[in-house]
Amino acid sequence: MSRPTSNERPVVSFGLPVRNGASTIAQAIESVLAQTFEDWELIISDNLSTDGTSEICSEFAARDSRIRYVATGRNLPLLENFRETFRLACGTYFRWQGDDDWLEPEYVERAVAALEASPSSVLCTTIQQHHRDGRPLPINDPIPVLGGVDSTDPADRVQALLRLFQHGGHLGIDPVYSLVRRDVAARTRLQGSIRDGDFVYSCEVALLGPFLHVPEILANRRLPGDARGTPTSKTLAGSPAWRRYVQREISILQVAEAARSLPVGSRVRIGTALVRFAAREHAHGVRRRARRRVSRR
Repeated sequence: MSRPTSNERPVVSFGLPVRNGASTIAQAIESVLAQTFEDWELIISDNLSTDGTSEICSEFAARDSRIRYVATGRNLPLLENFRETFRLACGTYFRWQGDDDWLEPEYVERAVAALEASPSSVLCTTIQQHHRDGRPLPINDPIPVLGGVDSTDPADRVQALLRLFQHGGHLGIDPVYSLVRRDVAARTRLQGSIRDGDFVYSCEVALLGPFLHVPEILANRRLPGDARGTPTSKTLAGSPAWRRYVQREISILQVAEAARSLPVGSRVRIGTALVRFAAREHAHGVRRRARRRVSRR
């Protein structure tokens, strides 16, 4: 596909929030440049990097006008930097891109084609290959077994999403790192400011429309703590147990609030599913902490 001219809106916007990503960001940017679908923009929001990230990004931006490098000039909270990239975007579709992740060349082509063929769908997931310490982990695609988030009923969609989160295995589905219609995402909190903002965002998008799934490995992600990827200090991990509990409760309330315009019966179904989900999550957290205490003895 030919590249857009300077006065045209791109079809796809990538938002890449970064802070000190010099060791991996070149690969992330190169994977966008390698897309077979060329009508895109890449917005990089640099949150006070001190490790050479700014020089790397500036060099890429000088080479390709579709890349926009923006230095925040102030210290933003992690999720605020995510939202900053979204606010600067103008494409029909939007996807957040991790500074330590990379895409297969056909990612945009496949995802855009799927969404264009289904105007009622709001978001397109794909299979993501996860990596730890430079090694690929076993592929996990729970949708063929558990079903997709594709119902016309919003309560059914939220229930399906919670089922995938609960039983789909580690990172089996990740709507945050998926292609979404930008006007739909704009109607959400865009992850808000709490630890489980990604959970709230995923549920909010599910309330707004069906998801599509392309069952191909089109995206790659390094797991937090990977020696070549995101250090734990750059994630939201490590919060005290009580804070994680409180923030989980807040996230549940925010999803329930997002469903307030639905009929009573739908709100009851969603509320019941959320309560059950939270109870299982809390029980799982208690068991995990108990195992850690035993292992330390």
